[in-house]
Amino acid sequence: MRILITGATGLLGREIGKVLAEKGHHLLVVSRNLAKAREVLPFPCEIIVGDLNEGPLKDARLKTVEAVINLMGETVVERWNEEKKERIYNSRVIGTRNLVASLPTDIKTFVSGSAIGYYGNCGSEFLYEEHNAGKDFLAKLCVDWEAEVEKAPGRKVCIRTGLVLSRYGGALDEMLFPFRAGVGGALGEGQQWMSWIHIKDIVGLFVFALENSKAHGPINGCAPLPVTNKEFSQTLAEAVGRSLGPSVPHMVLKLIYGETADVILSSIRGSAEKAEALGYEFHFHELKEALNEICAPFKAGEDVFLAEQFLPEPPEKVFPFFQDANNLEKITPPTLNFHIEKVSSPEITQGTLIDYRLKIHGIPARWKTEIDEWQPPYKFVDTQRFGPYRFWHHTHEFRPFCGGTLMVDRVRYRLPLGYLGWILGAKFVKKDVQNIFSFRRNYISTMGGAES
Repeated sequence: MRILITGATGLLGREIGKVLAEKGHHLLVVSRNLAKAREVLPFPCEIIVGDLNEGPLKDARLKTVEAVINLMGETVVERWNEEKKERIYNSRVIGTRNLVASLPTDIKTFVSGSAIGYYGNCGSEFLYEEHNAGKDFLAKLCVDWEAEVEKAPGRKVCIRTGLVLSRYGGALDEMLFPFRAGVGGALGEGQQWMSWIHIKDIVGLFVFALENSKAHGPINGCAPLPVTNKEFSQTLAEAVGRSLGPSVPHMVLKLIYGETADVILSSIRGSAEKAEALGYEFHFHELKEALNEICAPFKAGEDVFLAEQFLPEPPEKVFPFFQDANNLEKITPPTLNFHIEKVSSPEITQGTLIDYRLKIHGIPARWKTEIDEWQPPYKFVDTQRFGPYRFWHHTHEFRPFCGGTLMVDRVRYRLPLGYLGWILGAKFVKKDVQNIFSFRRNYISTMGGAES
């Protein structure tokens, strides 16, 4: 099936795209930025360049689309002003209106994101899909958003997504720092209900809604067992191995987030009964199980980073580029002044030691790494033996995927100076690591794949 995805470069879009590509679907993606899409999309697709906020698109390839996954939307959880609210509204409501106008009239299925915020603040009441909408900005936004989806041809489904929990981004990423620092606490009185869902389940639910002809209308995208904010906070603190910190008063949230604070403190107890009645089987029912799975590295004192990139060539053609140590210099940002000084073998293999020097924010540093796992053409692992980190373990995977290669970089690391080093440097180092791998992905994408 030819499926169009909007918002594909986001956390949810990337994961859904991988699942659909592996199932054999032909994917098309709408993106305003061709270079970014090529860099970050971890699946094969056709990229249609355009901005749906500006109007309908005229690309002829849209006329061949059979189904749609609509995930577009500006980030919501930050301080609002009128300009920001307009961008949030237009990116969903106007963008979806223009998307529908861009499509042929024989679309089979249109699955769209929505938000559990549709219901507004409802105390401890269980919320089913037929419940009335709330009255606040986010609720009205969802009403208008879903109204535009209803204008699409074919079978329509709106997934009213709750708080998505993932190790690699999303809302939980913003919460982790204070909890890992030992100062994270409940918000306000902590009695408000939270509707959460593990990333694996929200991806599964979108794909299920696409494939299941009985799914239609709104479906709550939340796990079967919602929790209060106090319970969520306590469970998260335990998952990262810390004690629960003091509560954050409503007044403080208001100062930081303004109007958005009222949305953060809304009590929304969503029911998953419709999804389960349709036949969707959740992987994670209980919050403790979900957070323990996500936070296991953090509890061990490690930070983690994941980067994925699809290359159209098979692993046998991609891997040789990484077998030459000199190519490491090509895929490292020039600002690091990265230079290899010594390699213990002519070609990288298991046991190879690589000595190099670099500058971190202008400060000279030396690094020795060992290749302690070597499985060409599918995997190798390098581990720091001497350098600026207490621990650095980088797994490079080259998975056969959809006729090409899904290149996966997974890094586990610990900063020096223990807790103090982490408090002072965690956010800066995370940004540095992101920039290094962004440069690497961009370099490889502009090559059209890895060189041999």
